[in-house]
Amino acid sequence: MEPKPENLYKRSQERKALRSTLERELELPSGNPALIQKELEDIESKLQGSIFREGGFTKMKERIRRERAKAEEDWSSIDESAIASEIPEYPETKTALEGREALKDFEVRRQMDIKANPKAKNVYEKLLASARTSRQETESKIATLKSENPTALKATELVEYAFDLHKEGHIVVTPSVQEDLDQIGGRMIVGKPMFLHGPTGTGKTSLARLAAKRFTGKNAEMVYSNPQTRESSVWGKTGIRPAKGEAGAHGAIETVDIYGPLAKAMSEGKAVIFDEFTALPREQMVFIKGIFNAKPGDEVNVVGNGRIRIMPGFQMIFTANLKSEKNIERQELPPEIAREFEQNNLKINYLPRHEAFDVVLARLMQKDGSVNMSWHDMNETIPNFLDAMAEIQTAYTGTLGSNTARLVGGMDASGKTPGLKKLVLTQGTVEAILEAWQIHSGDEEHLSFTEFLDQRLKTTLTFEEYLLADRVLAAKILASKGLLRTVTPTDLNLPNDVFNFDAAKKLRENKEAVQKLIDDSSNETRISLKELVDLDPFNIRTAKTKDIAAEFGVGSELDRDALIPDREKINQTFGSFLKNSYKESWGGNDQEVAKAGEQPEVVRPQDVDWGNTIQIDASKFGEYTLNPDTINVDWENIPKEKIKVLDFNQFVGKPRWELAKYITTEWPDRYKYHIPGIEYWKYVFEHPDKAPDLLKDGNYHYFFGSIFRDSDGHWAVPLVIQDGSRFKRYGHWRGYQWNSNFRVVLLEK
Repeated sequence: MEPKPENLYKRSQERKALRSTLERELELPSGNPALIQKELEDIESKLQGSIFREGGFTKMKERIRRERAKAEEDWSSIDESAIASEIPEYPETKTALEGREALKDFEVRRQMDIKANPKAKNVYEKLLASARTSRQETESKIATLKSENPTALKATELVEYAFDLHKEGHIVVTPSVQEDLDQIGGRMIVGKPMFLHGPTGTGKTSLARLAAKRFTGKNAEMVYSNPQTRESSVWGKTGIRPAKGEAGAHGAIETVDIYGPLAKAMSEGKAVIFDEFTALPREQMVFIKGIFNAKPGDEVNVVGNGRIRIMPGFQMIFTANLKSEKNIERQELPPEIAREFEQNNLKINYLPRHEAFDVVLARLMQKDGSVNMSWHDMNETIPNFLDAMAEIQTAYTGTLGSNTARLVGGMDASGKTPGLKKLVLTQGTVEAILEAWQIHSGDEEHLSFTEFLDQRLKTTLTFEEYLLADRVLAAKILASKGLLRTVTPTDLNLPNDVFNFDAAKKLRENKEAVQKLIDDSSNETRISLKELVDLDPFNIRTAKTKDIAAEFGVGSELDRDALIPDREKINQTFGSFLKNSYKESWGGNDQEVAKAGEQPEVVRPQDVDWGNTIQIDASKFGEYTLNPDTINVDWENIPKEKIKVLDFNQFVGKPRWELAKYITTEWPDRYKYHIPGIEYWKYVFEHPDKAPDLLKDGNYHYFFGSIFRDSDGHWAVPLVIQDGSRFKRYGHWRGYQWNSNFRVVLLEK
C-alpha cells in the first residue's frame, strides 16, 4: 500500500498554490510549465485515494483539521521548541507576558462594557476586580523574572516581537507602542472619537487597527479619506439586486441597503478608522461630526439606509498628518471638530533607536531564534543606520540636530540648521531593506550587508522625486555615521563635493579601511538568541545611566556618534578636569591651563584614524575626544567585576597606536566590551577608594576611549598608576612603545 502523505493539509495547500502558478505560467510566452506540472502530478499521485485510505470523506476532513494546526505551526515564523531548548524559562516567561497583555486588554473591554451597559455594572465590576488582581500577580511575577533572569525575559520579548510581525505584519508591540496602546485603550473607554496624529511613517494606521482589534475583539472598518470621498462612501447607499426565489428567476428586482463602513461599524459594534482624515474636504468633516456624540443604544438616521441602532463596541478612530508646510494639501481641522479632539488626541512618534534595533532583530530572526549576520554588522552597520535614520527623522520633523549639523557643515553663520522637506526614512524603509536582504542573502554570491545597504540607500538617494537639497543632506547624515563608503557621489547622482567634510573624509579616504569594512561585513555567522540578547549597541541595558537631560540639557537618548549635548556643560565636567590635570599634575602654565579641554568631540574609538595620531599640531591644543558608548555610564553603580584589565603582551615593543587600532577595529573580542576614556579616568582619580583592585597593582592603566592633545600638539592617551592611596594621572603617546607593565582598561557589556 502506498504510504500516507506526511500531511494532507500541507499537500492540499501545495497543490492549490501550484495550480494557481501553473495557470499563470501557461499564459506567459516565456513560461516553463513543465517543471510545475511534474511537481503537481507527484503531489496529486500522493493524494490519490486519500478518501478511501482514511475510511471516507468525513474522516479525511477530520484528519485535515487535525493536521492543519501542525501545518500552521510549521509555517509560522518561530519554532518554539527550539527556543525552549536554548532558553528553558521561555514557556513560563511567555505565559507571563502574554497573560499580562491579555488581562490588560480584558480590563479595557470590561470598562467599555460598563460604559455601554450600566445595568450590568455589578457583574462587570466583579470581573474587572478579578482581572486586576490577576494582573498584579502577573506583574509581580514578571518583575521577579526580570530580576532573576533578565536574559530569558529579553529573549522572550524578542521572540514575541517576531510573532507580532508574523501576525500583524507592520507593527511590533515594543514598550513605546504599548504605551500608546494603553493611552488609546484608556480613551476608548470614554467612547469619544480618538484622533491619532504624527509625521509620515510612524505607524498611526497600523496602531489604530491593532487597538481596534484588541479592545473591541473585531477588525475595524476602514474609510480611506481623500478629496473625492463622498457621503455614500462613508454611510452607504441604496442599491438593487435580483429578487430572491421565483420572482427573481422571472427578472424581478428588489431594493437593498448597502452599508458603508461607518454604518456597518455602528450596526455591528465595531471600530471604524478614518485614515488620513485631514485629506477629507471640510464639508465632509463637518458632516461626520454629527455622529461624534452618539453612543451605543442610540438610533441614527442614515440617508439611504434608514435608522440604525448603534451597537456596543462602536468606536471612531481618526488618523492624520496635520496641515503644515509639508502637508499643505491637507485641510485644517474646523474649530468645532478640533474641540472634540482636544482631550482625545495622541501624537504618535517614531520608534526610539534601541526599540528599532530590537525590531530589526525580530525581522532577521530565523525559526530557531538565531540570526545569520556578521558581528560587525550587528554591532556597527545596523546601529549606525538606525542612528542616521533617527537623525533624518529629526531633520524631517523640524530641523537638523545642531550636533550633526556641525559635523556635516549644515549650520549657517546665525546657527540655523536645515531640515528635510520630503525625504524621510521610517520602519517601512527598514522592512523593505531587510526583506530584500533576506531574499538575496540566499544567493551563492551576494554582497556583504554593508555593500547591500549602501546599494539600497542609493535607490533612495537617486529618487528624483525628492529635492536635491533633501538628497544631499540625507547623504551627508548617512555618511557621517559611516555609511555610503562603498558608493561614490557619481553613483548617487549627487555633487562631487557632497562628502567633503571631516566626519566623512576620515571614514572614506582610507581605502584599506573600506576594504576591511567589507571583509568584516562578509564574515557572516550564526548568532544565537542568547547572543542576540547580549547585543546592546546603544548601551541601554548594559550600563545604568545618569539623568543626561538634567546633566547635559538634552533628551535621555544619546546619539552615539555626533552627540555634543552642550559644549559649555561638557567643558564644565571634562574640560575643567583636564585644566586641573595640567595645573596639578603637569605644572602647566596659565596659558596652557586656559586652553586645555576646550574643544570636545564625541567620536567612537573605532572611528579614530590611529595611524595619524602621531602627527603634531600645536595649534590644536585643547582638543579631546569622548566615547559616546561610555560618556553616559553611571560609574557609581557599575559592578566592579564589569571592569576588565588586559595586558596585550603580544604588542610589547610595538607602537601604541597599533595596539589602539587592533583593539578598536580588529580584535575578535572587541564586541564584548566598551572602551572607557576620560570620563572613567576622571572617576578613578576622584574616587580611588571605589576603583577595583585590578587598577591598584602598580601597572600603567590606559583608557583608549579618549585621546587629548597636550600643549605641544601631541595626541595623548589618558592613564593612571597607583601612588599610595591615590592615583597619578598621565597622558602618554608619541615616542612610546607598548611595555610589559602596560594594561588596557575595558568595560564588559
